[in-house]
Parts: sequence; structure tokens; C-alpha cells
Amino acid sequence: MTVLIIIIVALIAIIIYMYFHRLRMKTTAYHPYLESLIALLENNEELAIKRLKEAVNIDSGLFDAYLRLGDLYRKRGDVSRAMQIHQSLTARPTLKKHEEKKLYYALAQDALDANRPNRAVSFLKEILRIDNKDKQAYESILKIYEDMGSYKDCISIYEEGKFKPKNENRRAFYYAALARGKMENLAAEDSEGEKEVFNLLKKSLRIAPDSITGTYSMGNFYERKDDLKKAREYYLKIISQHPEYAFLIIPHFEKVSFELGTFNDIIPIYEKISAKDPRNFSVAFALASLYEKKNDVEAAQDIYLRLFELFPRSVLPKIRLLRSRAGDESIIEGLDEIEQSLCCHGYRCSRCGNTRAEYSFLCEKCHAIESFSAVL
Repeated sequence: MTVLIIIIVALIAIIIYMYFHRLRMKTTAYHPYLESLIALLENNEELAIKRLKEAVNIDSGLFDAYLRLGDLYRKRGDVSRAMQIHQSLTARPTLKKHEEKKLYYALAQDALDANRPNRAVSFLKEILRIDNKDKQAYESILKIYEDMGSYKDCISIYEEGKFKPKNENRRAFYYAALARGKMENLAAEDSEGEKEVFNLLKKSLRIAPDSITGTYSMGNFYERKDDLKKAREYYLKIISQHPEYAFLIIPHFEKVSFELGTFNDIIPIYEKISAKDPRNFSVAFALASLYEKKNDVEAAQDIYLRLFELFPRSVLPKIRLLRSRAGDESIIEGLDEIEQSLCCHGYRCSRCGNTRAEYSFLCEKCHAIESFSAVL
């Protein structure tokens, strides 16, 4: 009996010792971990990495320490090491759901930094497997597909995802963008491909009849088919209902109108828009150009002068005004050359200010749709 009591007491002592020893180890591990957080606040990454390494060496169970350590390596450009650290955490069977989600978000960012977008999508889909209502995961996948130009996948994830309320203009944009991609790669006499493009554009406009991307692309589609009357209808719809996007279609609109013999109808359309909104630079500038072609120099000069007053930082009205008053042919040619060099003025996103040389229906920086306007 005495021996049994001694054994029981010894076992209890061992258990107590192990418990407090483990507790002491964990407490000790938290000191360097806390120091790493302070180092991060002070932007001392070297010290933060050093302290995080100390913390995980003392206690390998510190999930957040491992996660932050991997994030720091990624931030410093060592993506493979970051992914290795983060990947090792996926083998842990005791992770809570919120920890798993944080881990897969970290892995997705690792994959993006390694230029492996499809791998990033697979990690984000793991988050949706854990929580199929995670809106951030849906949005992240959508942005990756947008960056890749995978609009078929955009449609799939947007219609499947928990986006409430859904933005129908955005959904229409995806169908139109998918159609544009297919239209650019259409082979001659590809009637099946042509039919697919038309159906996609039709669906885009059924979802959002005022979609700029859909309307503009349908005009392009008919112009490509040499159905200029239908093309003009869609271009006219943009310039009449959305004159702020007139800069997109003015060359197309004037070209098809000329070929249809309706060119003289353009001036009254431009005059009506310009009277309603004098600050519509694109329409006013195009109107003045038409006046010049009709040798109505005085009317053209009046518009250039008004644009010069409304947009003092824009040099184009000034050049045109000087050109209209110049009598020397060599001066006119010189001014034309200056204007040509300034015509590639680019476009600016109205949401984030991102600028680009060519027009895009999607901003690659903030992912806004139909947000670019011409830089004056």
C-alpha cells in the first residue's frame, strides 16, 4: 500500500512539473513575440524576424508568430521562404477556422507575389470551403480573374458569390468584356463565333441596357459586320444618352455617318449637346473641327475661345485658335505637328486617379469599371 501511495504521489508530481514547465516555456516564448510586435511597430524588420525566430524556437505552437514571420519574408521579397513557412502550417490538425482562413489568405498573397494567380485562387477557394459566405474571398478571386482577363470565370464567381446587392452594370460589363475578347480573335467567316459574340453582347444589354461597355461593343460588332446603320444606332445612343463618354465613339460615329451619307446630321447633334453642357470638351472640340471643315472659321474660333476660357490648362484650344488665325502655311504645319504630339494625352480614372495611355473599361488599380475619361 505504501509503495502504491509513493507511486501515485510521484506521478502527480511529474504531471504538475510538466504542466508548470510547459507554462513557463510558453510564457518565455511570448516575451520575444511581444518584442517582435514592438519591433514591427517601429518598422524594425530585422529585429522583428530575429525575435519571431526566437519565439517559435521556444514554442512551435505559436501560430501567429509563424504567420507573421512568413509575412515578413514575403515583404522582403523572399516569397519562396514565406510560402514554405505558411505551407508548413497547413499540416497542423488543431487549427481553428479563423486561423485557417488567415493562413490561406497569407498563402494567396504569397502566390500573387510569386506571380502565380491560379495558385492564389486555389488558396482563396479553400477559404470558401471553410466559410462559403466569406465576401472578401469572393472579391479577391474576382479581382484576380479581372487582372487575368478571365471574364468567363468572372461571370461564374460573380453569379455564384455572395455579392449583395449585385451590381448589374458590373455583371453586364463581364459579358461585354468576354464578347470583346472573342470578337478580337474572330476568324473570317466564323459564323458560330460571331453568333456567340452577338449573344453575349445581347445578354450584357439585357442585364443592363445602359451598359457603356455593352453598347459600345455592340456598335463595334455591327461596324465590323459592315452593318453601319445598326452601328450608328448604338454610337448615337452613347453620344445622346451618355455624352460624357462621347470621346469614346466620336471617330466611329463620324466615320459611319460619312459612309451612310448622314454626316450633315452630326453638327445639330453636337450643337445640342454642347448647348446643354458647355464643359463637354470632346463634343465641343469635335464641333469646332466640323465648323472648320465647313469653312465657318468664326464659329470654330468662338468655340476654341470658350474652351480656352473653361479649360485654361489645356493647350489644344490655344493651338487650334492660333492655327485658325495663322496665314503662313509653314506655321500651320508646325502647329499641326505640335497638336499631333499632344493628341496621345491619355486617360485618367475618376475614382483613383490612375492614368494610362490607352483607354480601358476596367481600372487595373482600383478595379472600377467605365471610370476613365480623357485627360485634357
